Amino acid sequence: MNQNIIACEKKVDIGTRVVLWNEKGGFACPNRRGRKALSQHSSVLNDAPTQKSSNYKIKNPQTAYRELIKTVHQFILHYDVCYTSSHCHQLMLASSFKGSHFYLDLDGTLYQTCDLYWKTNTAPADDKKGNERAVHVEIANLSWEALAKQAEYFPSKKDKYKKTGKGWKLSLPGEYKTMSNSFSAIPSRAYGERGYFSKKINGKVVRMWDFTEQQYETLIKLSFGLNQLLPAIKLKVPLDKNTGQHPLDRLKNFSRFTGILGHCHVQNGSTGLECKYDPGSAFNWARLHKAFKKVKP
Repeated sequence: MNQNIIACEKKVDIGTRVVLWNEKGGFACPNRRGRKALSQHSSVLNDAPTQKSSNYKIKNPQTAYRELIKTVHQFILHYDVCYTSSHCHQLMLASSFKGSHFYLDLDGTLYQTCDLYWKTNTAPADDKKGNERAVHVEIANLSWEALAKQAEYFPSKKDKYKKTGKGWKLSLPGEYKTMSNSFSAIPSRAYGERGYFSKKINGKVVRMWDFTEQQYETLIKLSFGLNQLLPAIKLKVPLDKNTGQHPLDRLKNFSRFTGILGHCHVQNGSTGLECKYDPGSAFNWARLHKAFKKVKP
């Protein structure tokens, strides 16, 4: 059973299941691109329309890896506004340009969709260079879709989270029940009696339930693995040293940050791109910060 993530054919074991793009049950990124700073592929793959899979070849993996570790210094976190990772992949397939290196499902299963050498168009950032310097993960979470009154993409007469004796539980439609019947999608934390979190991010109030405990556990392992594989991605998250708080709005020097960021930290729409809010109001940045602080510099 594979536990490795892969960049330029170099592997790192992250200590949890990783379903690769070439495995049965895996998801292959439908719209890869070449990174402009890298030389070990045909330059026609840079921002070109998606081509057939056989065209995406890494000429010299060793040289490619040396270039990659000098180029990529950010790991960007996203919520996918989907029920599950398979649902997310369906939407990626329907697009002519979207993709993500990783999907992280409700039950903590991690999918890698392509070698990290390739660029995926997930977060251009307000300088429109974000995808060149980053790898991305789409974490299964409905975000504001969880509240029926705010649902835009998946209209519902009832809220999708129900309170149970074990906590708030996501009610999955039958077509998205791809995980074990014994698994219950329960948020890692709940806010008071209402359950969901509510915070303003880049000018928008985002109301959402937390990610699952399994997702946090896998995400932390993935972060450590990426730091080992691509050491310019430091084990750090945005932190205001004066207040001790983790900022949720776009960072002033977002392009130079070396570490783990949210899409909200790099893109507020001020340059004409869509304003972003993920991974949202419920995401537990403090948990990642605490996990990383345990590691000696």
